[in-house]
Amino acid sequence: MPAMLERSINLGVDPFEPTVEEFLGSLTRARKSALLLDFDGTLAPFEIDPSIVRPWPGIPELLQQIQDCGRTRLALVSGRPAQQLRRLLPLREPLDIWGLHGAERLHQDGRLERNELPAQDTQALIDARELLQSIQLRPGIRIENKWNAVALHWRGISARLSQETSKYAANLLLPFASNSELQISSFDGGLELRSRHNKADAVHIMLKELPDDAPVAYLGDDTTDDDAFQALSGRGLCVLVRPRWRPSSAHLWLRAPAQLRRFLAAWLMALRQ
Repeated sequence: MPAMLERSINLGVDPFEPTVEEFLGSLTRARKSALLLDFDGTLAPFEIDPSIVRPWPGIPELLQQIQDCGRTRLALVSGRPAQQLRRLLPLREPLDIWGLHGAERLHQDGRLERNELPAQDTQALIDARELLQSIQLRPGIRIENKWNAVALHWRGISARLSQETSKYAANLLLPFASNSELQISSFDGGLELRSRHNKADAVHIMLKELPDDAPVAYLGDDTTDDDAFQALSGRGLCVLVRPRWRPSSAHLWLRAPAQLRRFLAAWLMALRQ
């Protein structure tokens, strides 16, 4: 089992340092557990066109088998809209889905909850969208509008151009963050102006809904997942899933898709023991 993954070099900053064997052992003994998952970059590869993204081969089948065991609550936590995620990962039982970094929640029964924006934030987003639509952006930049955010994407350009573009985009959006409660948040391949909700909100709610002794893991790849890692620190297993290691608060590091599939297969095996 240890060969399945590599430990991130910052392991040791958290007093809760579960080994894989310890965590899987707790899964075997537990009646309830939870597996919280980012989507893009974690369960699925990144694409310049997000509409064509699909999970890595074999991942939906493993998640379906985990769900069928009836002892693990599965949830998606993503920057995408929640209803879009349900279409991208359709399991037999609907998942709990937190979209837009925790600003909305799509319940298993189809109810959609949204956190309302203050009027000044709504106006700031309207003004930001009008500005972005009125100017000629640098080549390669794509605008994405969400009800609580406006995002600029530039995935696929060189590292040098990406740094320059990030500074350019931040300068465009900074005035709107300064005049509202919105924040500028960077992610892999872009930057967005959005409400101050983050993925930690979803983790806190999930923990309140679970037994205190339920094993919980969160898998994510991006800097936006660090909020969730920190929220789960001392309570669950935080797993960084990406081709290359980066500094984070995660306990473990997996490379997708092969090590991710092995991790989920080990989770399934622990449930069946």
